[in-house]
Amino acid sequence: MRRASPGRTSSTRTSGAALQEENNAPMMAIFGGVFGVLLVFLVVVNLYSDAAQRERLERGSEDGLYRIERLDGGSGYVVITFPDELRIIETGLSINPAEVCTAGSPFVDYARRVYQDNGNQLVFFMLEGSVPTMALARECLRQMWPQQVLAIGWVIADNELLKSVALNDIPDYIQGYAEPSP
Repeated sequence: MRRASPGRTSSTRTSGAALQEENNAPMMAIFGGVFGVLLVFLVVVNLYSDAAQRERLERGSEDGLYRIERLDGGSGYVVITFPDELRIIETGLSINPAEVCTAGSPFVDYARRVYQDNGNQLVFFMLEGSVPTMALARECLRQMWPQQVLAIGWVIADNELLKSVALNDIPDYIQGYAEPSP
């Protein structure tokens, strides 16, 4: 009969595997703990970034993300006039020209917010055929503040301007003026 060598018994093999499993158990516990901490950290970071993003969006709509800074320190807030609607850029709301000056109109509320600070103004980007819409909005402003002088700006946005903006083909003399010199 053959005798098994003392170092190679089957119980030694199982105890070796059990010993290896026992050695891996603390490492798995550490890995699981670190994974749990990282998961909680990820949730906290996501909640914080979500709250920060909401705050930036709310502040952006309040501060006027689409405003045009003026040299005198004031700001111009952009409104686009179409032949059959007026659109407030910041909010994306469009208003029928007949409802521009009605009580509770988004344009009236927006104008009050813009003109509450001295030096601010509305800048109308007028598309082809939209002069009557702009005139209605201007008259509305005059009715809201009959004794006050209001600054109103306008830009005639013809097809050539719109094409150059869409194609990013702004003339060099305008681009050079807009870009700050070093």
